[in-house]
Amino acid sequence: MKLIYFDNAATSHYKPLCVKYAFLKALKISANPGRSGHKLSIKNLNLVYKTRLQVAKHFNVDNENNVIFTKNCTEALNLALQGICLKKSGNVVVSVLEHNSVLRPLNTLEKNKKITLTKVKPQNKMFITKKDIEEAIRQDTFLVCVGSISNVTGNKNEIEEIGKFCNSKGILFLVDNAQGVGHIKIDMKKHHINFLTFSGHKGFLTPQGIGALCINSNVMPSPIFQGGTGTDSESLEQPKYPPESLESGTLATPLICSLFAGIKYSEKNFKKHNKRITELTEYLQARLKEIKDITIYSSMTLSGVVSFTIKDYDSEEISRYLDTNYNIAVRGGLHCAGLTHEFFGTLKSGMVRVSLCHKNTKKEIDTLIKALNEFIQFKA
Repeated sequence: MKLIYFDNAATSHYKPLCVKYAFLKALKISANPGRSGHKLSIKNLNLVYKTRLQVAKHFNVDNENNVIFTKNCTEALNLALQGICLKKSGNVVVSVLEHNSVLRPLNTLEKNKKITLTKVKPQNKMFITKKDIEEAIRQDTFLVCVGSISNVTGNKNEIEEIGKFCNSKGILFLVDNAQGVGHIKIDMKKHHINFLTFSGHKGFLTPQGIGALCINSNVMPSPIFQGGTGTDSESLEQPKYPPESLESGTLATPLICSLFAGIKYSEKNFKKHNKRITELTEYLQARLKEIKDITIYSSMTLSGVVSFTIKDYDSEEISRYLDTNYNIAVRGGLHCAGLTHEFFGTLKSGMVRVSLCHKNTKKEIDTLIKALNEFIQFKA
């Protein structure tokens, strides 16, 4: 039975040939970038720098040295949140629609009395607006954290308007862009974003294991890791300037090279692929509405994410049925975002999340609808 992969919001299944080639080409070199003076080390250092430039250009980062490579978006978020709070204290405003990669570090910082935390709910019941943030700001608020696109619903928050507001108040603005890459265009300067994090393995179609923190701010996070950087080796102190101040240990050069290729591929095909994803998402939403007692929590079509519940049925039971009987891969459960499910009243059932890519087809969606109807008949 052919696999139908509808879990691209977790990680992309399709990897373009250019990404695979870039990974394997770098793997053949297999030398530490910048740790030695020989040709292979210098060649890898240049490949890493080339990718920094590409990331900086893609997101309009002031300085390519402020592109910090990490192993994923979670590490990038911890580096930003914990590093900022080693320098600043006060109130942080965060949305309840955030991933636990944002909420758990902030919760720990609050428990350790490093910050106070204000959690904002969307008044429109779907996404976070500038008004939501504006009403939550306190006199001592120094940081606002809002994701670009919800990993649970696929709905986009008003990051452009929120960024403009934060900038007018002198408040730092952090955006978790894990779900946005490949689907929306973000300009850190234009949108007044100080810290932006992402991983490559979703919208940029790379293997797992590469992410980055991009910084456009005079406030530089303090290091939360220390170690070898290949620079200032005579000193026991961590280097003072990025990227070395925030990057310790051997970099994953093959993955960094795959990120370069993934970004170029995404930029080249952005309009075509997202037009296709939007068309498929609209079709999926229309077909899902044919099912009795279904609730759809996704109001937008820009990221290929559609999450739903079917009355009286557990989301993980539905996802297991689809996998076992139809070889359809979707995500059930709480999607590492407990506060989001608490807000939508789905803590007990979870949601079934279908997340599409440009390689999916309407025929695959028709198979999904058939399988869901059979599941309901089977359980009736």
